[in-house]
Amino acid sequence: MEVDRRSLVKGILASGALLALGVPSWTFADQSVRRPKQCILVLSGTGADEAFVRGTQAACAAMAYEGCRAVHLKGGLLTGIGQMVNLLHHFRGGRMITILDEASAVMFLELARPAGVRMLSMGMHACSTDRPWSIRHDLASTSQDHSAGGLLASQLILGQSSFSIMERYLHDGSEGLTRTAWSAPGFCSYRSAEPEPIHLHCSGLSLPDGCRLLTLDTPEKWIPIPPQVYNRDSTTRWSQNWVEAVGYAVTASALGMDSVKETCSGRAFLHRTTDSEWAGPQERFISFVMDL
Repeated sequence: MEVDRRSLVKGILASGALLALGVPSWTFADQSVRRPKQCILVLSGTGADEAFVRGTQAACAAMAYEGCRAVHLKGGLLTGIGQMVNLLHHFRGGRMITILDEASAVMFLELARPAGVRMLSMGMHACSTDRPWSIRHDLASTSQDHSAGGLLASQLILGQSSFSIMERYLHDGSEGLTRTAWSAPGFCSYRSAEPEPIHLHCSGLSLPDGCRLLTLDTPEKWIPIPPQVYNRDSTTRWSQNWVEAVGYAVTASALGMDSVKETCSGRAFLHRTTDSEWAGPQERFISFVMDL
């Protein structure tokens, strides 16, 4: 299989499950301010709300950001449609972070479409015991500026669970940048030998195993990336569980925390542990970051 943009769009690193929700490309913002003056976190009553809020609060504290407030939809999105519509139309100039279950996410996109929302990033997050990877994240963002993958990997690697993170950028903003790659202790990194390369970061498994699990090209088409100066994307703060780690990473990215901008069109982080795993809550939810 050729590793090119077509394969990314098909879902290898393209967050195919997210694109299946029907998000049109024009809803994504080409440019946006890194650090918003106002930000709200909209909670719809998912089982992940409480832990996500803890992560959001930690990110705000780490960045000394006091402009974020939480809004709870009464009874979830189904009964809080009017409340959500009001937020979409009256919080102009602000940034919104929303977490929803899959059914509510489809409804939300239909509400956001006519409101002229500019999507910055979205992610599907899940934990279950019936998959090779106990924790799985599929991310899509407008560009490296709004990427949460490295921040999330830096948080999850401190835990005791296997995880996979697939991320792609809808607009490649790496042109003109010095070639860079994310790095952290325990990870081996590789770059595909393509004009629009993707990066693969493996911990606890070999390159052939990583390629096999992602149905990517054979290892011969990948170039090792030498270890760089260690730069963990976030602080070494430890999250109580993976949902809190997502809250931290998504919020920190939404608020403009500096992170390593890899010169690639998509990337994957794979970590497999042989220790006794504790994955935490078996939740499934979707996150959105957008400008109104």
